[in-house]
Amino acid sequence: MRKSIISFALALGLAAPAFAADLQLKADAPSRYTVKRGDTLWSISGRYLSSPWKWPRLWRMNQGEIKNPHWIYPGDVLALDYVDGQPRLSLARGAQREVKLSPQVRVETLDQAVASIPASAIEPFLKRPLVVDMAQFLQSPKLIAGPEEHLTVATGDRVYATGVNEAGTWQAYRLGKPLLDPDTKKVLGVEATYSGDLTADKLQGDVQTLKVRNVSEEILVGDHLMRAPQQNFNNYAPHPADAHLSGKVVSVYNGVDGAAQYSTIVLNLGQSQGVENGHVFGLFKKGRPLEIKDEQGKRTVTLPAERAGNAFVYRVFDKVSYALVLDSRGPIYVGDGVASPEQE
Repeated sequence: MRKSIISFALALGLAAPAFAADLQLKADAPSRYTVKRGDTLWSISGRYLSSPWKWPRLWRMNQGEIKNPHWIYPGDVLALDYVDGQPRLSLARGAQREVKLSPQVRVETLDQAVASIPASAIEPFLKRPLVVDMAQFLQSPKLIAGPEEHLTVATGDRVYATGVNEAGTWQAYRLGKPLLDPDTKKVLGVEATYSGDLTADKLQGDVQTLKVRNVSEEILVGDHLMRAPQQNFNNYAPHPADAHLSGKVVSVYNGVDGAAQYSTIVLNLGQSQGVENGHVFGLFKKGRPLEIKDEQGKRTVTLPAERAGNAFVYRVFDKVSYALVLDSRGPIYVGDGVASPEQE
């Protein structure tokens, strides 16, 4: 019998936080809940709390009590109880994992642990460098020729490059748009547009041969090559961004007009400001201008910013970070604000 759902948090290396007496449950918080496929730690916490990033407090993490961390899985039954007058969520004692049977009486496989946030929404971004140093990028290996008989490069084709010095998987990129601060207009970084994956197998001589493994949009002669990073999906636990951190949305990934739930946005805050993976930011719609007429005459005022949702940082660069919109009340646009989610 696994000890407690709090073990999940300890597997992430978190220290036990101070428990806040003001932790408020939703009025319709269930006393028992069966974990389902597609659930995340964020969505489960959202059933109990209007502030899901406070889940470590609800699960009463206590690192000293747990020696052997575990995960939670679909079919596990969660129970809500109270300790010293404070709510606690844990695995229901004596409850067997609920396993559904198909009409053919085959047991459904339930071996996929519940993630913090939807892994499928961010995994593609974890395998690719998104923001590049211009000087280093221009010095990286480069494709110089494609297959003579093809007008376009396709999966399985052989292409040719210079500067490739290691066998293995490489990725093709070309320079994309600069990321500009909405206020200062300074360049915070340059996005690289991913083209596809290639494998280097012949490295002798001045020209190296690579085989195209897959094409994202199109691979072009002149694309630059970078080593493919190890896929590293860390199940970061959410924690609120520090009170002093505030910034703005500088881009909505893939040029979408407005970001909705599970869209990726780029913030003008990065490692140099103290942003880290797992930080949760509140999203704030910038106040719209309004023309009024009063005793001071006709003038334009700006309405206050309004809380619009939450975003979860999952990849951080020096001056920018990438965040997943977990919930929003309407589309999120470039120039909208981000700040601690505990700011109202």
